[in-house]
Amino acid sequence: MALDKVDLVLHEGKVLGHPESDSVAITAGQIVALGHFSDFKPLIGPRTRLIRLAGRIVAPGFIDCHLHFMEGAAVGSGHSVLRFRTIGDLLADLRVTAAKTPPGNWLRTFGCDEALIKERRGPTREELDQVVGKNPLRLRHQTLHASWLNSRAINLLGLEKPGFRLPDGAFIARDNAGRMTGFVAGMEEWLSGRLPRVTPAELEARARFFSRELASHGVTAFTDATVRNGLDEVTAFAKLVSTKAIGQRTSVMVGQDHIDDVPDARRIADTAGLRIAGVKFMDVARWQPDALARKVARALEHGADCAFHCIEVEELEAALRAIDSARRRIGNEAAADRAYRIEHGGMIPPEYPQRLAALGAWVVTNPGFIYYRGAKYAADPGLIPFLYRARSLMAAGVNLAAGSDAPVTPPKPLTAMAAAIARVSTEGYELAPQERLTAAEAFGLFTVAASRLTRILAGEITPGHLADLIVLPTDPLSLKPAELVNAAVEMTIVGGRVVYEHGRPTAGRGDV
Repeated sequence: MALDKVDLVLHEGKVLGHPESDSVAITAGQIVALGHFSDFKPLIGPRTRLIRLAGRIVAPGFIDCHLHFMEGAAVGSGHSVLRFRTIGDLLADLRVTAAKTPPGNWLRTFGCDEALIKERRGPTREELDQVVGKNPLRLRHQTLHASWLNSRAINLLGLEKPGFRLPDGAFIARDNAGRMTGFVAGMEEWLSGRLPRVTPAELEARARFFSRELASHGVTAFTDATVRNGLDEVTAFAKLVSTKAIGQRTSVMVGQDHIDDVPDARRIADTAGLRIAGVKFMDVARWQPDALARKVARALEHGADCAFHCIEVEELEAALRAIDSARRRIGNEAAADRAYRIEHGGMIPPEYPQRLAALGAWVVTNPGFIYYRGAKYAADPGLIPFLYRARSLMAAGVNLAAGSDAPVTPPKPLTAMAAAIARVSTEGYELAPQERLTAAEAFGLFTVAASRLTRILAGEITPGHLADLIVLPTDPLSLKPAELVNAAVEMTIVGGRVVYEHGRPTAGRGDV
């Protein structure tokens, strides 16, 4: 192949999937050649950057098909209690953190889940008041669907004022006397809208920090699957991508309340190189079936993919019925090129894989949940055989890709792959070992399959593909799961641009 001088050459290492090659040549953001470094001399000019692999391996970058970027960025700038497994340890940590926070300032924390706490409960209002007495406190549930509040927060928000109107779908827990316990659910967006607003400068700083964290784990592209996304959120993403505060290729879903904004969202996205990833539907089991089908059909008419939050079987059933009905409404031919995404697929009983395959649906699974949240699932052994299935879905011909759901679990694809291979939690619980994947299959969830779902020409090291790559110390497919969990990404490259290099604060001018 006749080529001009190239921009970048990764040389003298190993190339995943190409044992005959030791080098990769890149220009204009694309892979243009594979082979031996000795044969690349005609491609190297004075402006070619050379990166010596020294025996390390270059692999495709990871595509996280489901995360929540703004939430992850907020968590990264706040305080996390993810590591605590007893109420006493959690409260002790909050006391120390509150002592370092100016009185009156909101204390925003994240990561409590009563299912993972030894006492099998969250903190009470009284306990929170004792350790955080001078600050309003919001402690977010690890699932992002609920929060615990102390009395200062409750008072500032006016939740106990006479005449307070509960937002639709919200729940406030109360004790036997009718007093708030501090636990609230289904009002996360309402709460976020009433806390002090984040300045544009703070948002950009948060985004840069979280983007770098993603890059440090080898993530070169992601899909934000947040149901509240509308034109304002798409505009915010466009600005962050344009200023390179986000260094990954970015796809954004719009929420079910913004279906008719899809054309405008695409126009905004196009100005920054974003992709609108479709429409996100939540709480689908609560919808009137015909109303849901009409909404899905409307999204399809806009040429949008459709994604359904499905943890429970009832949600999965509602989603599949809506997909089938919507396709018949607009005609199967018109809907054929759209992707139908089941997000999470937490519970998939035996009768569903064939139905999923018949619809051509995708399941965007979360193998990291097995590793990080296994203790929760181990408490209900009857459900484990249907939990975050993988092997049986592949065998049935279901399209399968993966996401981290960050910040619910850390955005670490290598750890998620280890979980897909071993099906073992951090505590040692083995969960549905019959659903184990091979290393190559697990790797494909975040590479080849993910690239198909997101329509990004990446996921493989092939001439003509995007130069979205990572450098690892050794072949990830040769590692045992325990080794894979601890494997470190040494370099991340997006479009031929180094956005992360281990040990360096930044990887170069303009990089993440």
